[in-house]
Parts: sequence; structure tokens; C-alpha cells
Amino acid sequence: MPCKLGSNGIEKIYEIKLTEQETAELHKSAAAVQELVDVIKAKMSAA
Repeated sequence: MPCKLGSNGIEKIYEIKLTEQETAELHKSAAAVQELVDVIKAKMSAA
């Protein structure tokens, strides 16, 4: 979610209306990123 950051953190959140297809693609992308984060965490804890 896009937001405006300031010296004290988030100042404003910009809400965007997405189509159904855009929402599905965003969720797919987020799942792929989460999978990579999980792999990296597992490798770091095994070290």
C-alpha cells in the first residue's frame, strides 16, 4: 500500500481501488515474496 513517510513514520496512507484481476495479481505477488522471505529465514536460522 503506498504511503507517505515522514520523520515520525507513516503520515498518510493512499488507498487505491484495484480491479478484481489486479487484486488477484497483487496477492500472487505478495505470496511469492512471502515464500522467499520464509526461505531466507529458514536458511538464516539453520546457520
